[in-house]
Amino acid sequence: MDEQDYKYLILTYQQKIFDILSQFIASEAKVKKLMDINESLSKEVAQQKEELQKSSVKPNKNIKEGDFT
Repeated sequence: MDEQDYKYLILTYQQKIFDILSQFIASEAKVKKLMDINESLSKEVAQQKEELQKSSVKPNKNIKEGDFT
């Protein structure tokens, strides 16, 4: 390999490293965004479960099975 070949090789390595680093950073940003969405939705589900438990009607133990026929 001559000097020009090494220059092209180094240039290609630099471009690839930049591309891979950019993709990695973008992927990490997406992961963080999805983790935030997941956390938000988990809180919402927990809140809805709590509301459902508060509003649920408890069965009346005095009603017998045959009372609805």
